[in-house]
Amino acid sequence: MRSFTQALRAFHRPGPLASLLALAALACPPVRAADFITSPGSNCAVWGPWSLGDDKQPVRYQGPCVKGKAEGRGKAVWLNPYRLAEGKEVPDETWDGTFRQGVFIADQAFKGTLDAWRSNLVLSDRGTVGDARALWVHRAPSRGPVNLCEIEHVALVVPAGFKVEDDELVQARMQSAQQAFVSACPSNAPFRSTEVVLWRAPLTPDDKGQEPLALAKGAVVLDNGKPAQVRAYRNDASAAVRQQQADAERSAKRAQARQTFHRLSADHNVHAWLTAAQADKDPFKWQGKTVALTVRLDRMLSPTVAWVTDADRSGYSYAGLLLKGVNSDTFGKLDTAVVLGQLDGRRKASDLGVTGSSESLEATTLNVVHTRPCEQRLCADWLGWDVRKEMTWGEPFKAAP
Repeated sequence: MRSFTQALRAFHRPGPLASLLALAALACPPVRAADFITSPGSNCAVWGPWSLGDDKQPVRYQGPCVKGKAEGRGKAVWLNPYRLAEGKEVPDETWDGTFRQGVFIADQAFKGTLDAWRSNLVLSDRGTVGDARALWVHRAPSRGPVNLCEIEHVALVVPAGFKVEDDELVQARMQSAQQAFVSACPSNAPFRSTEVVLWRAPLTPDDKGQEPLALAKGAVVLDNGKPAQVRAYRNDASAAVRQQQADAERSAKRAQARQTFHRLSADHNVHAWLTAAQADKDPFKWQGKTVALTVRLDRMLSPTVAWVTDADRSGYSYAGLLLKGVNSDTFGKLDTAVVLGQLDGRRKASDLGVTGSSESLEATTLNVVHTRPCEQRLCADWLGWDVRKEMTWGEPFKAAP
C-alpha cells in the first residue's frame, strides 16, 4: 500500500523540480520514520505516540504484517526499557486490536489509509471533496488507540489550477469537508466547530517536522441548529486580490481627483491655492486674481455671508475668513467646500450687511465666484492625490493641460 506522500505526489503530478525534491527525500528519510518501532521478533513496525515511540521503548508485536507494518488484528506490547535491561520483559502498555499501516485504532471500523505525519499526529485519507484530497489530522493520545473521530482539522490538498483566491469556492469546499466529517462522526453536541485548512503542496513535513504553509484556514461552525457558518476565516490569496483591487480603485480615485483639481483650476484661471492663514497674513498679495481655498463652515452670519476656517485644521496656523456670495447649500453635507474668488482685503462683517452680535467681526474677505462642496473628509476628493508634487500652497500655480 502506498504512503500518503506517494499518493499525493501522484495526485499532484510533480514537475522536474518536485521530482528532484522527492529524490532528496528518499536520500534523507523523514524524521517521522523514527516513530515506527520495529518488533525484533516479527520484524514488523508499530507506530507509537511521543510517550512510547522512541528508540528506548521496545515493542513486541504479534499479528499480520504488510510491507513491514502491523496490519489487521494484532497485539503490541510496549516493554519497560529499564526492566528489559535487567533481563525482564515487563509491559508498560498493551495494545490488542486492529492496526492500520502500523497505527493502532483498536476496534474502530476503518479500511482506509493511515499514516503518521509528525511525532504525535496521524493522517487518515478520506477520499476527495470536489477536486481536493481530504485528509483528517488526528492528535494521537499518549496512551492507547488513535480516536478517528477526534481531529485537529481537516486538510484539503487542492490541485494546481484551483482558484484559491475565490472565497466563495474555498468556503464551499470547507463546508463540504465539514459535512463529510459530521456525517462520519455524528454528535448531539449543540455547538460543533471543525477547522479546515487548504494546502497546495503534499503534506510532507520538513526536516523539523513542520507542515507546509497553509493557503487558507477557517472554522466551519454548527451552533444550536443554525446553518453552518465559516468563521475565523483567513485566505492570503483572496486578501491579496482584494488588496490589489483596493489599490487599483485608490489609484483611479487619486487620478480622478488630480484631473478634477486641474480642470477646475484651468476653467477658472486659478492663480494660487491658499490656506486661510496665508490669505489672512497678506490679503493684498493676490488682489485682482482668482485664488482657491478649501474651507470649513463655522457658521452662517447672513444668508450670503459665512465665517469659515481651513478645511484641514491640523496645521499650526489658524485663521478665520469672511466669505461673501455663499449660501446654506454651499458647503454640502460635510460643511466643507472648495471656494474660488478674489480677496478684498480686511473687512468688517457689518460692511457685508451682517447685523447683530457678529457684525463687529473683522477678517480677510473673499468675494466668492465659484464653489464646489467636498464629498470626502478634508476635501480628499479634490486633494487626495500627490498634490504637493504639482502645487505649493501660497505660491503661483498653473494648471496642467
